[in-house]
Amino acid sequence: MRLFGLPVIYWLSFFVCCLVFVGCNGSGTVTPESRSDSSPVAGGETPTYGGVLTLANRGDPPAAFDTMRTSSIALHHVGGALFGAGNLVRRCRENMYLACPDLASSWLANPGFTEWEFTIRPDVTWHDGEPFTAEDAAFWFDLAANGWASDGVPVRAPAYFRGELGEIESVEVLEFNRLRVTLAEPNPHYLSVLANPRLRIAHPKHVFEPLFEDGEYSAGPLDVGVVGTGPFRLENYEPGSLIRVVRNDDYWERGAGGDLPYLDGIDYVIMPNATAMDAAFRTGRIDGGARGEGHYLTQERKAAIDEQLGPDEVFYGEMQGGMFRLGFNVLREGPWQDPDVRQAISLWIDREAAIPTVLGGFGYISPTFSPANPFTSADFTTWQRFNRGALEERRDEALALMESAGHGDGFEMDYLCRARLSARCEFLHNQLAGLGIDLQIQLVDEAEWNRGRVSLDYDSQPGSNFTSPIPEGTEAAYGVYSRFPDAYAKHEDSHVTLLYEDLRATRTHRQRVAAWRELESYIVREQTYVVPIAGSVQVVPYRTYVRGLVIPPEDGHTHTDFATVWLTA
Repeated sequence: MRLFGLPVIYWLSFFVCCLVFVGCNGSGTVTPESRSDSSPVAGGETPTYGGVLTLANRGDPPAAFDTMRTSSIALHHVGGALFGAGNLVRRCRENMYLACPDLASSWLANPGFTEWEFTIRPDVTWHDGEPFTAEDAAFWFDLAANGWASDGVPVRAPAYFRGELGEIESVEVLEFNRLRVTLAEPNPHYLSVLANPRLRIAHPKHVFEPLFEDGEYSAGPLDVGVVGTGPFRLENYEPGSLIRVVRNDDYWERGAGGDLPYLDGIDYVIMPNATAMDAAFRTGRIDGGARGEGHYLTQERKAAIDEQLGPDEVFYGEMQGGMFRLGFNVLREGPWQDPDVRQAISLWIDREAAIPTVLGGFGYISPTFSPANPFTSADFTTWQRFNRGALEERRDEALALMESAGHGDGFEMDYLCRARLSARCEFLHNQLAGLGIDLQIQLVDEAEWNRGRVSLDYDSQPGSNFTSPIPEGTEAAYGVYSRFPDAYAKHEDSHVTLLYEDLRATRTHRQRVAAWRELESYIVREQTYVVPIAGSVQVVPYRTYVRGLVIPPEDGHTHTDFATVWLTA
């Protein structure tokens, strides 16, 4: 039997995808059982239009606002407003672990989950008035996966997240404004990959294709005035001072109170200094803090705000976030190439001490994801050679491992250290000194950090701050260096690749959880390519008159479109 020219099993795949990934009815309304925390809203309160929200931003957006070049929160705190909440799909506001329609209104997959077809929403326009079409989506996939070539010679690198997209065999534009993406391997969970807010679409074909054809290969969104599809458009950017966005009157989304967004605009005040940000918040010059490490509140800074402002004046968004870790470059010769040495280091580190010392008093112990994540192993606290037993017992075992590995007298190892997080590096240096390891801290600025972390020039490093909250997305953090140069550890372990293939091939939630936990155990326990130390709880202050703000349970890059926010003052 066939429906509209397609086999019934093809349409069954579509309905299964809706149930598994979205939980939506025919109108696209999402109704999952759980939802993210949001700002306080009085019962029956109706959103109101108007007003300008003023937020701090950690710094100037790097890389000319190019989402293919950086995952920096300094861009993505602003990027959600300019480019939208996600990609063809987004993380649902009600439950970030589900995928909801965004620039695509619907989708279906073939039975093997190697072909994904997306129907592009018909009412989306770029900020310059041109319609967003399947041609734009195809251009984005090709640019992200392959970069740009001139006469067969690569002249623009692919996106840094190319590996997350999988091996794409083809991208086709179909009739009726549809797009087909064909993958070399099955991926039933491809929607979760595309829902990552770091994969925002910021490169309109009608703008960038002519530039690339004219040889402007390094052009970024800022060079063309930042043309997005998000709820706000760029009005003014003063480097080092202010980013001003204003309401996009042609934005496609509707909320409970009518057309979104509710705000007239948002002013992002660039504040690299966290102390200055706190003072501006306490005195009412900004309505909310910045997202980003170094600007999330510590217990001490939160107490200073609480001392001046009461609970009727301030509330706090709390997200379980970035992990403090140590990743090894096993492609570089040294004692850390021995798994026993890596395990000794993992056993030695006092994880609990890191939370008050370098994470501002807000933190947790977990191997990869936050404790709130549905994929986090419930028994990780009892894992051998991770955090099991008393610290003294673990350290005795660590010393024995070092001795048996022939390194009882210790060794030197360098560590790539991001200057803005130098306290973490000093903590790690002091911790490992007791094991006889002289950790040579290589303190670098942001430019060298972004270059060095994808190179093989350092013995060890912390890696980028945040891991994707879905298992398949972690391959960018744990995968082989040849495919994922930004991975925390640098290795070419083919077994890791096979484990990720097994993960992507799972069909049920139970299979997916089991495959992930086997993979995580191999990375963290058996091989110890990465030593997770402690995760931070990211705390951002907001004034209570800021309503409709959706705070994700983890990952501060999520829900930064601010389309549902309104002000009561």
